[in-house]
Amino acid sequence: MKILQFLTLICVMFSYDALSCSCGLKSVEESFGDAKAVLLIEVQSLKVVTIPDKSRKDEYRKVLEATFNTIETFKESAIPVESLRTYSNCGLDLYPTQRYLVYVPKESSVENYVSHCHGSFTYRPQLEFAESKLKLVREYAKKE
Repeated sequence: MKILQFLTLICVMFSYDALSCSCGLKSVEESFGDAKAVLLIEVQSLKVVTIPDKSRKDEYRKVLEATFNTIETFKESAIPVESLRTYSNCGLDLYPTQRYLVYVPKESSVENYVSHCHGSFTYRPQLEFAESKLKLVREYAKKE
């Protein structure tokens, strides 16, 4: 019986680890350098779309696509970013009416993909942590 409990525990630990996002967090400087755009946004609407998977020939991937209003621009893209996409456990959990600070990467297998790995986060002004991160972004953007 103890062996069965032990095996169950091992399976749960490994399955959780496999499902969790495991990327190293970047500094503001690194995130800015890798981004084509850095924006404070409010999500307006979401829809599921199917797009070609660049990493797998002749296959498709379902992603969540968000339209948004820009509240503040810290780095502007040469080509306007009109929607954002997310998927997987590392992707940013997007919800209508919520605000986010997003780093839109220059290169990604999914166009305009936003994730925690790129430095993007949910912006909640009532949280001191979010305010301090936004302050760092504003200060860095002024130097650029």
